[in-house]
This record gives sequence, C-alpha cells and structure tokens, in this order.
Amino acid sequence: MPGTASRPEIRVLGRVAYDVALALQQETAAAVKAGASAGVVFLLEHDPVITLGSNKPSNRVLCAPPDVTLVATDRGGGATIHNPGQLVVYPVVGLRSLGFGVKTFVAWVLDLGRQLLETYGVAAECRQNPLGLWVGVRKIASLGIHISRGVATHGLAVNLDNDLALFDAIVPCGLAGVAMTSAAAETGAPVDMGEARERMRAIVAAGLDRL
Repeated sequence: MPGTASRPEIRVLGRVAYDVALALQQETAAAVKAGASAGVVFLLEHDPVITLGSNKPSNRVLCAPPDVTLVATDRGGGATIHNPGQLVVYPVVGLRSLGFGVKTFVAWVLDLGRQLLETYGVAAECRQNPLGLWVGVRKIASLGIHISRGVATHGLAVNLDNDLALFDAIVPCGLAGVAMTSAAAETGAPVDMGEARERMRAIVAAGLDRL
C-alpha cells in the first residue's frame, strides 16, 4: 500500500463547468509528470455538455441543443453527454506509481462505478467491449481516458439521476440503438447527489488503500 504522502488526493468539487474541470486535470497531470503531486481523483458533476472523443467515427451528433456546449477532447471513445445528476470520476494519476497497466487501470475505474451502483441496488456489469457499465442491454456508465507519459486524464461518467433525454442528441459512443439508463430509472428512486459523491469518495479511498 502506498504511504500517505504518495497517495492521490480525493477532491469533491460538486458541479463544475467542463472547461474548468479540464483545466484542473491538465494542471494536475503536469504536476504528476513533474513529480510534484501523487495525483488527484476528482468527483464532480458537469453542466450540460456534449464531448467528442478521439475515435472520430464514433462522434455522431444528431441534433445538439443550442444551449448545450460541444467540446472536442483527447480522450478515447466517441460522443457522450455530461449533465447534472451524472457523477463524473476523473482519476488524474500516474499509472506506474499505483502499479497499473492501461487495462488494469480501466478495469479498476469501471469497478469503482460498479461498486457505487451496487449501493443503490443496481447490478451493473463491467464490459470491455463495448466499453462501459451495463445493466443488461442498457448502458449506465461510460469511460474514456487519455494516457500521456504514463499519466491518466478524463475518466468515468455514471448516470445516477440525470436527464437521459439529452442522449437523444447523439449516438452514445457511436453505438447505434443503445438505450441509456440511470440508477434512478432502474430503481424508481431519486438519488441525492451530495450523498452519492460521499459514497464514491469512500469507495475510491478504499480502492486506493488496497493498491
């Protein structure tokens, strides 16, 4: 287990504009590469935004609403949605320092989301192809990362109690006909996002302790 000084920080930010969160990730990644930081796992929500990934054929936007920002990114995957009620996890960390390869890191991040959903009574499956968390044929969480000099940015977006209608503006991750779902849609119960962030904080902390 890494010592306290080498353990990434967990930072709960609440609701943050996408460009602000991206700048925080880039600043943190630079510090990790310079050896000045062990990294940060950011937990937050975004204002409504459509983000495009580096897999250009999967960036299929059908009818972006005029009040929703469209942002190109360097993460893997295709077009996706972020909006309030979706919990986003950005682990900006050095993979080697935590003992990860790319595949084991992806599996670890997906499992954080699986554990969170389990606390709400939703049994989600981690899949590598198509990548994400799934409840049967319905997709409940999307993952896209970027690795530069061994440092990860971007991460996991888990639908808890967000407006799923916004996904009609895109073909999610380029998967034609995919149905998106959320914890609230699966259980019929609302999700308190403040409580959800604290649950995820505890899950991430436990996950880091086990490394």
